[in-house]
Amino acid sequence: MTIMDTATPTRHTGDAGSPDTIAAYRRQNRRRALLLAVLALGLVAISLHGLTLGAMDIPVSQTILALLAPALPGAWVSPEIQNVVWNIRLPRLITALTAGMGLALGGVILQTLLRNPMASPFTLGLSSGASLGAALVIIFGFSAFGVVGIVANAFLFAIGVSLLILLIGQWKGATPMSLILAGIALMYFFGACTTLVIYFSDAYATREVMFWTVGSLSRANWESATLISLTLLLVLPIFLWRAVDLNRLLLGDDTARSLGLPVERLRILLMLLVSLLVAVVVAFTGGIGFLGLVAPHLARLMIGTDHRFLLPATALMGGLLLVVADLISLHAFAPVVLPVGVVTAFVGSPLFIYLILRHRAGGSA
Repeated sequence: MTIMDTATPTRHTGDAGSPDTIAAYRRQNRRRALLLAVLALGLVAISLHGLTLGAMDIPVSQTILALLAPALPGAWVSPEIQNVVWNIRLPRLITALTAGMGLALGGVILQTLLRNPMASPFTLGLSSGASLGAALVIIFGFSAFGVVGIVANAFLFAIGVSLLILLIGQWKGATPMSLILAGIALMYFFGACTTLVIYFSDAYATREVMFWTVGSLSRANWESATLISLTLLLVLPIFLWRAVDLNRLLLGDDTARSLGLPVERLRILLMLLVSLLVAVVVAFTGGIGFLGLVAPHLARLMIGTDHRFLLPATALMGGLLLVVADLISLHAFAPVVLPVGVVTAFVGSPLFIYLILRHRAGGSA
């Protein structure tokens, strides 16, 4: 029994259950909606607090005025504060927020599609493949299209990994565990390829590529914030639209097919969307590990396995975790700034071990 085996979704209808059952189901949904609201408010509060911190401490009131200044020209706030908030801190915050949401959503979708709680963009090699694609563009100078070229090549490599995982999944006798082992093998393979490319590159290119191998938000700007946000706005509605279908996949492929679900086409569609999302995030932030693995499990513990609630909860949890990790990376050892990928690894690995031990001790997630 795995973490994802618990709380398998069931269908509740007014004419199929007793009034007590229907009332309990409605109470559960109200509780889930309340938890989503708490997560959203917590994310807003921590984000606002993060905007006040830095070499220049800005009071919350001045931070709010700076955020509202474009819409309220009469609001008094100094140009210096506006510049710090809008051109330095806000782009980094939005990049962290949307990148965390993207990686977390990629993790929960992969865990459902492959029915494996260990699946994530990191453990399946998608992040490593996208990092190699980005590194090749930078090192060999195929950068005539700028960041678009980096994103495009990262996307192609991520798609290649996704299709390879799907082919392995179609292999006779393939199990969820064998898919994870194959993904880990691909992760190390692409990591070795990236290291080899770095070894034969010059010092400048080496510094450039090290950014992708560790995972960092040091180059966050309005370009990264805009492109990641647009990609998230493109794929998230499709994920939510397919939430009921994802619930059916938890019942098994045969059951999902009997309910009229085109399982193979759905897997390919969602894997391609996850590849696009991961590629765009990795192109700007590098390979940030553990976030896509841990955030879905924390959301699942709070919300359950119904994807109508799990998907937004996972997105909020991923954004919250990466925003907090970035604040730690910026201020824990100031003025030294840690790569955010190091922080997520230090925090995520013991947290995930705790989740595994808690599951084994309690018998359920």
